[in-house]
Amino acid sequence: MASILDWPPPPPPPQLRTPPRRPSTCSTFLMPISPNLTARHFTPSRQNQRPTKAFAVLRRSAMALILSSYVFSEVEFNSIAFAEPSVGFREYIDTFDGYSFKYPKNWIQVRGAGADIFFRDPYVLDENLSVELSSPSSSNYKSVEDLGPPQEAGKKVLKQYLTEFMSTRLGVRRESNVLSTSSKIADDGKLYYQVEVNIKSYANNNELAIMPQDRIASLEWNRRYLSVLGVENNRLYELRLQTPESVFMEEENDLRQVMDSFRVNKVAV
Repeated sequence: MASILDWPPPPPPPQLRTPPRRPSTCSTFLMPISPNLTARHFTPSRQNQRPTKAFAVLRRSAMALILSSYVFSEVEFNSIAFAEPSVGFREYIDTFDGYSFKYPKNWIQVRGAGADIFFRDPYVLDENLSVELSSPSSSNYKSVEDLGPPQEAGKKVLKQYLTEFMSTRLGVRRESNVLSTSSKIADDGKLYYQVEVNIKSYANNNELAIMPQDRIASLEWNRRYLSVLGVENNRLYELRLQTPESVFMEEENDLRQVMDSFRVNKVAV
């Protein structure tokens, strides 16, 4: 017992404050254990040890339904993506030189390209069409048959393309062949030739290398060229379509509609 001399009593000793412990990285996954809990609270009952057979079948059925819905959605999406309608066409009519054709309406006209008329795809820059005319003062065509049969006309068309694409670069090589030639009488009663050729361009990646094995040729471009030839006003008309082979199959239907629409017309003198 403290005596009166000890009054006022001494203050209690200061208590040391323990800094709070940082939670463990696994603390969010652990349930805090209460002292009132016993081992039986952590012993799973026989009923909860494994899912019942009915639950397992239900879970498999649900997973199968989700998977089938995903596959159906993928097939439906792809079908819609590849079933897009054509962009449609516009008609170009040149009454002065005497020809007309249809072209995809999203293509744009480019002036100063060297041809009589020039359109190209705004997204695929290697895809375009043009019309070439023979000079009225130096040609006197009576029919497209003046070029010979379609096979001979195809050789001349290919030769003209190779001449235009002639390169002075070292190590450039071209592979070409005529894919098809045909003739048809259109609804205007005139005879037209159609020619399809393929041209591939290869170039060496190191044309100045001394050893041949160091000059490896790689493909630069691979294109399909479609030509329609017709004669009117004593002139030879040629509609030219150029497209990369990689997109030809995708747009073949539209390109052939452009070819079939080409007409040469009589010009009033």
